Amino acid sequence: MKTLEFVLLIVLTVLIAFAIALWVPGDPMGKLKLAIAYGGLIMIFLFGFMVLAAMASGRIDLSQLLEEKGTGGASMGRFQLLIFTFVIGMSFFLVVLCGCKMPDIPTNVLALLGVSATTYGVGKGIQAASNDGNTTVQGNREPPPTPVNPPPQR
Repeated sequence: MKTLEFVLLIVLTVLIAFAIALWVPGDPMGKLKLAIAYGGLIMIFLFGFMVLAAMASGRIDLSQLLEEKGTGGASMGRFQLLIFTFVIGMSFFLVVLCGCKMPDIPTNVLALLGVSATTYGVGKGIQAASNDGNTTVQGNREPPPTPVNPPPQR
């Protein structure tokens, strides 16, 4: 992240929060709460916008987002976690937008996200334990490869 972009983001957020604190009618504590809430909301939105702009301009590389290291193919665990997170996040965003209140999160949704994250975590654990593919399916270590020209024995 560039320093100039970050400074502009902070200045814009502070100015909007200051404008809310000055020109919104109401008691001072209510205005302060609104200024802090809207300032935080605007800062999160602008951070997200900066990330999206960096992705669109090519400064953030997404070509290996779903790639499994070592194989070059797509990782089903990563894809599942990405899709579930976006679908559940978008559905809660729409529920909040339509109802103007925070909904209760059902335990089934938390279980679904937990299973998805666990699938990804177990896949990463298996990948790390395989030590670059030098283990067999049973987990026994394969013998090291023999050199093409073994050194002469004395």
